[in-house]
Amino acid sequence: MEEKKFISDFDYNNSAEACPACSEECKKIEKRINKRELSEIKDKEVPHILKLFDF
Repeated sequence: MEEKKFISDFDYNNSAEACPACSEECKKIEKRINKRELSEIKDKEVPHILKLFDF
């Protein structure tokens, strides 16, 4: 019997590229961060920065 791999064994870092929807969301996050250091981002900004797929 063939042993099945669990999803936890999947290496997401080996993806060639993100799907178009995810890629677009990453671009939005980068724009919101605006080349700032993490220490420069205020706590109250984090929910807005990380809000994905704003419908």
